[in-house]
Amino acid sequence: MQADLNRQSPFGKLIGTNVTRTDPTRREIEVRYEAKPDFTNRIGTLAGGMISAMLDSSTGLAALAVQPEHTFVVHTSLEVQYLKPASCGVLTATARVIEQTDREVQTKSELRDADGVVVARGRATLRILRRRDSP
Repeated sequence: MQADLNRQSPFGKLIGTNVTRTDPTRREIEVRYEAKPDFTNRIGTLAGGMISAMLDSSTGLAALAVQPEHTFVVHTSLEVQYLKPASCGVLTATARVIEQTDREVQTKSELRDADGVVVARGRATLRILRRRDSP
């Protein structure tokens, strides 16, 4: 399993990423995000791009969590389904690996608001790559 999922990238800091639970048996993680007022659109709900960014993050972290330390993953596709408008505050994603080969991993994620309502779903395909500095 990949180490240090809580080490944030600059982008992870921007969207308030915090891995709160990992379940290696289910190949699942839970990630909390802090949606700031700067993330809203003209009508005051979260911009679709910010919701998509949280799904990008959670699907990537789920894939990363099950990889050996000498590898990393990069998205090749992300499909987003917007279900309900979302507001600022804490949103929680539950993401899981659904299939993996030697070269690719497929994940899915649900993003919930503070009331537990699913506001969006994502499905991603990620390429598995070997780190250049690994044996």
